[in-house]
Amino acid sequence: MMIQNELINRPETLKDKWLNSPVMRFRGKLSEIQQFIPEFERREFTLPPAAGETRGTNLRLDTIVRRPFGDDKTFVPVGTVSKDYALVSHGAVLESTRKAIAEAGVATKDTDAAIEITEYGERMRLSVWLPDKYAFDPGDGEKMGMRLECLNSVDGSTRFRALMGWFRFVCSNGLVVGVTQSDVNRRHTGDLSSEQVGYVLASGLAQAEKEKQNFRNWRERAVNPVRLTAWVEKEVREAWGFKAATRVYRIARSGYDVRIVGQYKKRTPATIETVTTDRVPGSPTYSTNLFEISQVLAWLAKERRDVQEQVEWREQIPALLENMKN
Repeated sequence: MMIQNELINRPETLKDKWLNSPVMRFRGKLSEIQQFIPEFERREFTLPPAAGETRGTNLRLDTIVRRPFGDDKTFVPVGTVSKDYALVSHGAVLESTRKAIAEAGVATKDTDAAIEITEYGERMRLSVWLPDKYAFDPGDGEKMGMRLECLNSVDGSTRFRALMGWFRFVCSNGLVVGVTQSDVNRRHTGDLSSEQVGYVLASGLAQAEKEKQNFRNWRERAVNPVRLTAWVEKEVREAWGFKAATRVYRIARSGYDVRIVGQYKKRTPATIETVTTDRVPGSPTYSTNLFEISQVLAWLAKERRDVQEQVEWREQIPALLENMKN
């Protein structure tokens, strides 16, 4: 299985942040995940009464308030939004995802899912792993599977998004993702329908065979060591910075992640002094083809501590690989 079968009744506290808010993760079956999602309401944006003061109400803004949830019996404000903002609840996202999954012929009670949610619940990422029948071996003996993701916020800080991607089973937490296939990106301007999530799911599944062949083609595309060095020191460094470029180069050349300890002056990502840290799951000792390089990039994207950055970096992988081929 991609994630453990038993429902986790207590949250995993992650090192990740989401726009500087702490993030927790809950995992279980898609049919069971509702209990971990808080509800919200909107109220007038005003100050509480105070003796001797006349208080007014902001006529352009509303307050989004998290209702009592679990052991926390308090109402907590999480943000302000404009009067024309359409609140799309996390529960609505979950329900739309359930319907889309069911309409695709996947049994929700057997489907593994997880949510990553901020401390007060204002932002949520819902991940749904498709059953093993959708997985395939790209040729290295390590299976890849498909995942549907939905990102949402109730305070307008993150647009609703639904997207499909690939991940590798070999990674210790099952979250290394390769290429985004399809995407819905919308403002909070009205009700969310299961058709919107269903479009992404159906489109991703329709493209699956093409994407599988793409991964196989990447495995057959040899990487020239000289070109790899030049690519890391220019394209990767420009896109992700010096540290990430250094890590990409060292992982591709050893299978191990690294930490920079040398002086930056007159050094490049390929020449700066580093110390070895952790073995990267599924990474060979020496990356020789484009597919293996894609997984190095996917590892670095997954390792970003901000959820928003994880998604943004992951989506840059195809373009970086195209630059690698040029």
